[in-house]
Formats: sequence, C-alpha cells, structure tokens
Amino acid sequence: MSVHSKVPRTRIFILFIFIIPLFLEPSTFAGEANRITIGKFTAEKEADGSPKGWKSVTHFNTTPTSYQVLKYQGKYILKAEGIGTCSSLFREVKAELKDYPIISWKWKISNVIRQAIETRKDRNDSAARVIIVFKTRPEEITLWYGLEYLVTRVLRKDEPVGPRIEYIWGNRMEKERILDNPSIKYSRVIVLETGEGKANRWIGEKRNLVEDYKAAFGTDPEGILALGIQTDTDQSNEGVTAYYSEIFLSKR
Repeated sequence: MSVHSKVPRTRIFILFIFIIPLFLEPSTFAGEANRITIGKFTAEKEADGSPKGWKSVTHFNTTPTSYQVLKYQGKYILKAEGIGTCSSLFREVKAELKDYPIISWKWKISNVIRQAIETRKDRNDSAARVIIVFKTRPEEITLWYGLEYLVTRVLRKDEPVGPRIEYIWGNRMEKERILDNPSIKYSRVIVLETGEGKANRWIGEKRNLVEDYKAAFGTDPEGILALGIQTDTDQSNEGVTAYYSEIFLSKR
C-alpha cells in the first residue's frame, strides 16, 4: 500500500477543527458578543427589597406592586403581582443604540386589566409594561419639560426623566398603535399585545428602538438612559399577575 493512500487520523482532526468553523455562522462563536443584557435578575436584593441593580419607584399614596425574582427553567425571571397597586422598577442602562438597536424579551400575563382605557389618565392601567427612557437633547429641554422634571423629582424621586417609550400589553387597543401617554407629556405608548388571547403563555417580543423612536417622536434617539418595568392596576383596582424574562439589546 502506498504511503500516500491513507491520511493519518491526526491530520484529519487538524483539518476538521480549522476548516469546519469557516462554514459556521459567526454567532455560533460570537454568541453573547452580539447582545447585552440590560435587564438582569438575580436572587440578590437591594436594601429596599428590589432585585439587585434595580431601583423601586413608588407612587404617592398608592400601594406598590409586589415584585419577586423566581427561578424558572434554570433562569431568573421577575414576577409582578398586585390588586389596585402601582410601582415600577428601573435600572440604569449603558449601551450605544447604534451598536445595539434591537430590544427583546418575553412576558406572560394572567389576564388583562378589563377596565383599562389606555388613552385616559384615570384608567391608564396595564398588566405588563416595559419602559425605555432615552437621553434628552438640549433642544428638547423646554418649560414643560422642566416642570415635568420637577414634579417627577418630588413625587417619584428615583424615576429617570426623559423621552420614553412604553411597550404595553393592552386591554382593547389594536396592536402596533402608538398613543400619547395621558399622564406623562414626553412619553409614547406602543401596544404590542392586546386582549387575553395569549394570556398564560410566554410571548416573545423583538423591537427596533431606533425605528420605534422615529415613529413615536419623529427624530433619532439620543441614547438610552434607563430601563423600566411596571405592572399597574391602581386605577381599576383589578388583580393581575405578570412575568418578565431578562431583557436584551442586540445588533440584529
């Protein structure tokens, strides 16, 4: 037998480990480099009982929503529960939108808030809400903005202030509708899910923040300031349980 008729196993192995990766997607190896976690949950808590890295923002004379971190299928998730309650969780975000414009997460609700009317200040409840607060451009700082900033500092001192988009699981509004928040001047509400057709199931969401900001405000965003989560039922006094997965920014 010719010495050239049989390729040594060692040589085959070397060819395998160097050539096969050329045919694989970059994400196979880049993995986490293509996304960053901006909404992370752990078993650790802050002094006020909030999940580690998050700040609880309560509302004057309103019972706060109960937020609890649970472990589900090997990962930490957030459970929100309340009857006639309202409070939020916020955390600072340090990420460049030009590099990571896509936001994604999963959520689940037990039911919608049946008395909620998203366009009315006195009925603006939502079973689940993911909030993105953006940085403010100097030209956007008007008298109204200044007044809103002062009011927020007095009533909800730890709540980040800036233009914001609130993604909600609504009651009866059609999906993809963009609404003015009836309570906050520089806030737009985008209805991602509506009704109870998908209740009690994990539903995944994926949005382009730059495109949504342009659609909501007519200009490019300056950057992200903070991330928030809110389940509120204080206007309706109804009960709901909602769950949130960790929240990511990604390149695509």
